[in-house]
Amino acid sequence: MVKSLPGTRKITVGLVLTLFVLLALSISGFSIATRQEGQVYQRLPLNQELVDVIVNGDFELPWEEDSEGVAPHWEPYANGQAWAGWYEEIWPEAVHTGERAQLMEIFEVEANVQGRVIAIHQTVDVAPNSTYDLEFFAIMRTEAPPHDRNRDDFEMHWGVDYSGEGDYDNVEEWILIPLDEQFRLGSTGEYPDDVPLFYEQVTGTIETGESESITLFIRGLKKWSIPPEVNFDVDDVSLVGPSPDAEMIITAEETDDTEGEEMMPTTGMILPENVSAGTVVLGGLVVVVLGVGAAAGLLRARKET
Repeated sequence: MVKSLPGTRKITVGLVLTLFVLLALSISGFSIATRQEGQVYQRLPLNQELVDVIVNGDFELPWEEDSEGVAPHWEPYANGQAWAGWYEEIWPEAVHTGERAQLMEIFEVEANVQGRVIAIHQTVDVAPNSTYDLEFFAIMRTEAPPHDRNRDDFEMHWGVDYSGEGDYDNVEEWILIPLDEQFRLGSTGEYPDDVPLFYEQVTGTIETGESESITLFIRGLKKWSIPPEVNFDVDDVSLVGPSPDAEMIITAEETDDTEGEEMMPTTGMILPENVSAGTVVLGGLVVVVLGVGAAAGLLRARKET
């Protein structure tokens, strides 16, 4: 029978205890910080719950009398030179879930005017340097005859003002939403145009960068001054990501690149703010004691052999 050496047993015990300490740190919400642009940030704990930062994204809050047709917590935008209207959508066929949706419409565009826009937008707080998942449902419908539909005369898009100022002109990129152009009257139309309306799902990803608040725009576009009225329905908007209260926190004063590199341990990890100095010292002492014990065990084992 081969007997294990005392030193081997001590090394094994040391490794187990060390792994136990690391496991305890991870369970307690231990997080890793990174250096970015001369500053040290603390990232979100691994167990941080995600939240929907959009308010009244299902449009179920009752419309207010002075809302001008826009749902509570949302704001309107239009670029003029056309009739633009916002309405509380309560026709069940044009509602995705619940009892309400947001309806926007454009018609009577001035002659020779192009690119008429109607939109809703909402400004929300977000966690910087984080990713948010966008989802909503939309319908684009007109009274154009079947042979004139889906010719790219109408479009829907979404975009983000990363300043959080609610400024339409700050949106640098508009994301096209590929939608079918449906008949505006849905199932109430005359045969063969009596097909019920259907919502289409829209998804996207928003990277917040350094922003602490952003504005989400959802818009409808009528490209030309042509006769058909166009309706845009929106429902069940969500923007899911880290809670703004758990955003990355600056844990050190701004430094130049040289100082920042000196702060980076050889392991590539920076100690997080939520680990106290006492904990670090105690952990170091534990590792030293375990190392000394293991070394002494090896020496004794060699003497015995």
